[in-house]
Amino acid sequence: MTGTAVNPLFRAAYLAKDGHRKVTLVIPWLSKSHQEYLYPNEITFNSPTEQEKYVREWIEQRTKLSCSFNMRFYPGRIRDKEKDRI
Repeated sequence: MTGTAVNPLFRAAYLAKDGHRKVTLVIPWLSKSHQEYLYPNEITFNSPTEQEKYVREWIEQRTKLSCSFNMRFYPGRIRDKEKDRI
């Protein structure tokens, strides 16, 4: 994960670390074909639950912070040529 995906993730982990705030990270849920096009290293997910598990493990390994924030997914898509998530 890089760039615009990582910055909000680190921010959510930081804001939630003291336990005094309710933090929700909102993530676009992409179709399998869009995941294959956009995500590196052939990483794809069959469900938002599977992606959430991956994201939690990823951030916990890198920050040693407990992921005590919520994650919500919304239907997303990409513009083919620009790889912009909308």
